[in-house]
Amino acid sequence: MRLAILLALVACESPPKQSLVDAPVVIRPIDGPTPCFLCRRDELCVQKFSGNCQTAGAFCIARTIDCPANACSLACEAAYCGAPYQCQNRPSCGTEVKGAFTCYGP
Repeated sequence: MRLAILLALVACESPPKQSLVDAPVVIRPIDGPTPCFLCRRDELCVQKFSGNCQTAGAFCIARTIDCPANACSLACEAAYCGAPYQCQNRPSCGTEVKGAFTCYGP
């Protein structure tokens, strides 16, 4: 009887929770007139453009580092753009989504 109760308790235990360090980076494509509104507080709205200003899309990407006011830094560029995209200041394409961290490609 005791063994049956013990086995029942062990079977009911929930699986161990995944730590933030081990959690995969989640990238969710988003669309619409104000897509950044769809991103959660723990995500950063990122929009990518090709070198000729064609959009590669807008995404909600899990926040790994903070980029205040979407300021471009080497750390933010590495975390959210990914090579060959860069966040360096350059002339606007004119279709940037308000509030998005922007990345520009070759």
